[in-house]
Amino acid sequence: MTHGRHQGPHIFRLSSSVGACGTNNPDEVKAIQHLVKNAGYGLTTGRSLAVNGHCDTATIEAIRWYQRLLNMSPNGLIQPTDTWFMQALDKATSPHFRPKHSGGPLAVRRGQLTFDAEGVDYITAVAPFRQRRYPNFSRILQWPPTNSSGVTLGRGYDMGNRSAGEIFNTLRQAGIEEYKAVICSKAAHIKGHQAGQFVKVYGPLVGEITHQQQIRLFELAYQVKVNEARNLYKRVSHRLPDAPEWEQLDQKIQDVIIDIFYQGVHNARALFQAAIDGRAALITHIKNSSIYMSFENHRHRIRYLQ
Repeated sequence: MTHGRHQGPHIFRLSSSVGACGTNNPDEVKAIQHLVKNAGYGLTTGRSLAVNGHCDTATIEAIRWYQRLLNMSPNGLIQPTDTWFMQALDKATSPHFRPKHSGGPLAVRRGQLTFDAEGVDYITAVAPFRQRRYPNFSRILQWPPTNSSGVTLGRGYDMGNRSAGEIFNTLRQAGIEEYKAVICSKAAHIKGHQAGQFVKVYGPLVGEITHQQQIRLFELAYQVKVNEARNLYKRVSHRLPDAPEWEQLDQKIQDVIIDIFYQGVHNARALFQAAIDGRAALITHIKNSSIYMSFENHRHRIRYLQ
C-alpha cells in the first residue's frame, strides 16, 4: 500500500528585517505580531501585544523574549535569514499541521514492556494541545501529575533529574529538531506543578515528535537504565549464592528488572535474589511488595512473566 506525501503549509518568510532598528514593513510587523501573539506570548508573560503593524517597544520586547527562549542573541531584531525563529513560531501557531505518521512504528528492539507502559499513541487528527485532553499521549510534552515527576517527552523520558546539557544532547541524538531540544533543555530539574506549567506554556512550541524520534529517544534512555540495572546487579550479586552473570538471566526477567528501575528499586538484594530464583519467585516478590503492586495495573509485569 502506498502513502501519498503530505506537504505542510508554507512558513511565512520575511523579505526585510523586523524589530529594533529594522526596516519594519508594516505588513511584516503585523504578521510577526500575529505569530507571537498566537504562540502564547500573553499566556506565558502576562503581557499584551497589539497587532497593529507598528514596531513599538512591546513588539521588540516580545521578539527578545522568544530570542532568549531559543538561545538566540536577544537583540530584538529578526532578519530574513532567521528561519529557525520563524519555524519555531510557525510550529506553535499552526500545530494543526502534522506529517502523516499513519504507519508509524510502535515496536522497539528491546524494552517493549516498558515502552508500552510509558504512554499511548493515536493518529493525530487535530493538534494535541487544541483538543480534548488525551491522557498519556506520549509524543508531546507531558507531566504525570505528581510532585516527583518532571516534564516528560516520549515514552518515559523524564527531564526532572537531568541537566540542560544532557537533555539537549540526548534529544539531538534522537533526531529531534534543534529548536525543540533548546526549549526542552529549559525543563532541566523542574518538577511538580512547575513542570505542569512548563508543559502548558511551552508544549505548543515543541509540538509533536515523530514515531521514529520517539523510538530513538526511548532506545537512548532505555540503554541508560540497562546499564544502571546491570551495574547494580554486579555489585550486589557477588554476595548472593549461585548468582549467574547478568547476561545469563532470563530475558523477560531482565526486562522486568529494567522496567522496575523506571519507578525505583526497593531492596535491591531481595529483588535480585528473586530474579536469580526464576520467574515464579520474581512474581511472588512483586506480589509481596505494596510498592511494586501499586504500579502493576498499568505495568503488567506479572502477566509478562507468566
